[in-house]
Amino acid sequence: MRMTHYFTALLVVTVPGLVLTAGSGILASPSHLLIGLPAAFLAIACHCMILLFTLVTGRVLREAQRNCGLGPEYLEEANEYFGTRAGYPAALIGSFSIVAAGVLGYGYRGLGIPPSVHTLTGVGAILLNVWAFGVGYKALGRNERLLDRAGRELDRKEAKLGAGGAARVEPEERVDPRRRSSQGLKLAVAAWLPWLYKVWIMGDGDVTKVSVHPWLELSALGILICVFGLRAHPAVQRLRTWVAGLRTYVGRRPS
Repeated sequence: MRMTHYFTALLVVTVPGLVLTAGSGILASPSHLLIGLPAAFLAIACHCMILLFTLVTGRVLREAQRNCGLGPEYLEEANEYFGTRAGYPAALIGSFSIVAAGVLGYGYRGLGIPPSVHTLTGVGAILLNVWAFGVGYKALGRNERLLDRAGRELDRKEAKLGAGGAARVEPEERVDPRRRSSQGLKLAVAAWLPWLYKVWIMGDGDVTKVSVHPWLELSALGILICVFGLRAHPAVQRLRTWVAGLRTYVGRRPS
């Protein structure tokens, strides 16, 4: 399957879900939230899929340029997605509009915003996302054609080089421990954002009424990842080596 096939399969579920969400909200159906949350997650997943496939395309072309002699024009064309193309802004606009509509759904509790604002924002978010899905579909199709062209170019080079055209293989990149510890710290902090949303937006600000699970466990996991990342940090390794040397020196001193 190709990128557009996965994206289309997800759209088949997402777009009807958004339409049902709007309809249930206008009719004040009690199932509005039950339908709206999965539909919102699916819509954001569609935009994330576009960004992910685009990043993977750039990565593949960069490795092909580095190791297989692919021309730089392919990677430059792929990078246009982040520069001059509308795909990246459209994905961000679509995602933020869904989030804004969801937050305003409880805006009347914490901010006194009329429910009609949520209705108008929700309908506008659906229209924006339908537009963004169309832009994203075109971007994925362009990425597929770009990869096909790059594949044909590599096949042509391989056929020309023959048996002597082995690609240069670079050493495997290692994960930077500083990056791992930073990711763990981000998880430890971000895990509490849904809890804060439930307390201050969906609730009345009383922290005792909202459970800290599973956010507490996710935050603890992030702290563990951060700690293990710091253990592999070069500075921590040097400190451990220095401490071990100091212990050896103290142990050898005559009593």
